[in-house]
Amino acid sequence: MVNMLVYKAQLQGINVVQTNESYTSQTSFLDNEKPVKQNGNYHRKLKGLSLNNRRIKRGLFKSNQGKLINADVNGAYQILRKVFPKVNSDGIEGLVFSPVKYNVKF
Repeated sequence: MVNMLVYKAQLQGINVVQTNESYTSQTSFLDNEKPVKQNGNYHRKLKGLSLNNRRIKRGLFKSNQGKLINADVNGAYQILRKVFPKVNSDGIEGLVFSPVKYNVKF
């Protein structure tokens, strides 16, 4: 499947970069934490920092500043940061701090 994605992207002139996603969902993009083991849940607990898991409920991540962000969006931004280390929240347009819940009826 990855090979097909790479192939299709190359047809469109898009370069695909594969990276390890470790610690991207345990660290906060909004707090400029690097997605590395030293900032992961286990090490935060050892340092006496916030609760072991900052996902306050399914799909919702709370930063050290108390800002809420969709957990998948936070993880995606952290993956982006692993590949492009100089990226920050000031350089990304459309970053959403207040998630909105929609109920779709079929």
